[in-house]
Amino acid sequence: MAITGSDYVVSPEDLLDLYVIDVPEVSRSYRVGSNGYLSLPLLPEPIYAAGLTLGQLSHLIASKFHDTGMVTNAQVSISVLETRLHSVLVTGEVRNPQVYPLYGPTRLLEILVKAGGLTDNAGNDAIVMRGDMGARADLLESAEPGAANAPPPGQTFTLNIRKLVETGNDTTNILLYPGDRVTVPRAQLIYVLGAVNRPGGYVLDEARQHMTVLKALALAGDVNNIAKRKRITILRREPGAPDEKREQIPVNIKAMVRGQSEDIRMKADDILFVPESAGLKALHASVASAESMATEGGAALMIYH
Repeated sequence: MAITGSDYVVSPEDLLDLYVIDVPEVSRSYRVGSNGYLSLPLLPEPIYAAGLTLGQLSHLIASKFHDTGMVTNAQVSISVLETRLHSVLVTGEVRNPQVYPLYGPTRLLEILVKAGGLTDNAGNDAIVMRGDMGARADLLESAEPGAANAPPPGQTFTLNIRKLVETGNDTTNILLYPGDRVTVPRAQLIYVLGAVNRPGGYVLDEARQHMTVLKALALAGDVNNIAKRKRITILRREPGAPDEKREQIPVNIKAMVRGQSEDIRMKADDILFVPESAGLKALHASVASAESMATEGGAALMIYH
């Protein structure tokens, strides 16, 4: 989709489509240089295009053709095929992370929809890194009377986008500006591994911010029949420790259930490990083998528990 509005301001590295009526040798696409200059055939010197609107640049090119005597009454039209500065970069846990053009005032939710929405691993927040234009706009908005919902001025801030995506009605649905960058970090997880019924990683979403050991075990379907309950441990990463070393925190499940000890609060990236009892594992394996033999052989084998 080309930008054709005459008020659009040209930026360095924009790709422009130039059309001059009855002059096919110059009617094609041109890239504005990183220094802001635009070079055209038939003109002896480059034109400084950055900072001009499309209308101003059209008139300037027409006058340059007239001054050189190449085209006396040039009719020039320009549209923008590609722009890098007039865009926003979306990265992280969205389905289609890439650069998206901004053709006008654009809300955060609109950009997230264009990016395909959030992935299953997305966290609750988005980090918006303002470019120069966005930072200036924030400062102006926060200075206006009654601007209680204005984003905090500055280069970077964090917004809760989970409610925004789910309901579409949230004060975090801010305007984005060319040069902004939106990053959706991966959700924080805790892990429950070992002798539980549903081992795996569990997202610390807004409803689970106060995750504890007993709550984590409930999510994992509780310990199974071969669990060594007295040896349950939290493996917690030590800040600054080399080689991913983790602190081992013993867990007394029985005392927690009885209210005799604190139900330990879990932190992001904690691993709640429930070891298996070798004896119970062997016993259950023997029982399973006996049941299999009885089923396959058709024998009436009574098993007592």
